[in-house]
Amino acid sequence: MKLLVVGANGAVGKALEGLLSERKLEYRALSTQAINFLHKAEVVKAVSLYAPTQIINVASYINLELAEHDVDAARQCDEQNSLIPATLAEVCVRLSLPLIQHSSSFVFDGQKAHPYSEDDPVNPVCRYGRSKWYGERSIRDTLPQHIIVRTDWVFSEQDRPYFQRHIDACKAGNGKLEIISNRFSPTPAADVARVLFGVAQQVDCAADVWGTYHYCAQQPLAQELFVEQVLQEAAKYDQELAAMMGSLRITRLPVQLPYIANTVLNSQKLFETFGIKPRMRNTELAALIRQLYAGQQESRQMEPSAVQSAASDATPPADAELAVKRKPRSGRRPSKKGAKRKA
Repeated sequence: MKLLVVGANGAVGKALEGLLSERKLEYRALSTQAINFLHKAEVVKAVSLYAPTQIINVASYINLELAEHDVDAARQCDEQNSLIPATLAEVCVRLSLPLIQHSSSFVFDGQKAHPYSEDDPVNPVCRYGRSKWYGERSIRDTLPQHIIVRTDWVFSEQDRPYFQRHIDACKAGNGKLEIISNRFSPTPAADVARVLFGVAQQVDCAADVWGTYHYCAQQPLAQELFVEQVLQEAAKYDQELAAMMGSLRITRLPVQLPYIANTVLNSQKLFETFGIKPRMRNTELAALIRQLYAGQQESRQMEPSAVQSAASDATPPADAELAVKRKPRSGRRPSKKGAKRKA
């Protein structure tokens, strides 16, 4: 097995690269900036030079809110989530390679009360969800030897601003918080990498397992309960926060686009096909919060004296912009035909 990982600059890409390195496996990881992935000839050349036996595409534009109302972000969202998968599918056909594509539960509309199965009809209602669905559809229409793995929200150390924001808001509100009332199953990036690698191993064994699969971590829950778990974990390292936990009050807010009410996926088909069992998220969540506070302590230890820092009291923004804006290199836009067609 010789893997080419596209999207090495993202959370799942970094986790997958770490897993492959740890196992001392042969692979190459490319960020989406490494070459022009919208130019088929350039992609064919790069892939041919490396000569992989499989391609795993985990490249993704993930800033849902920005993509919904910003024109440049919407174009980048289409580029990353729709056009790159379409180009890779065409290249894989030409070079007779299988493609494993990471996708999202946002291809659904969130109205179902129970976890989504692979047979449920898709109906994306936001720009991000439509871009994911167009990417999936391009692969299905072009490349028979493909596997699409949809997951729920993936978290990693890159999402520290999300966790820090809720911790700060809780302390600023003296234990009072407002949280969107959606149901989901946050899944660690390392867990998604484990699943994708397990799938790739069976593809390497020439197993006839082509199609679409779902995966998310065990124990789906409402976002307010997840945030409460985050705060309880953070309270182990934060005395100010710990003093507020007894009077914690969370107000649930209605779900508004681009978010949807339910993004939980049923992982049964993936388990029955590949034998890959869902895991809990607790260990990874605890490690992330511990690292968050360890990083804060290291920053305080490295701070200059009061005299030295008097001219640089600026506080960094509470939330970091994860997406890097850049102009698309192609004028191609994904077709919108068939957006409600079954997966």
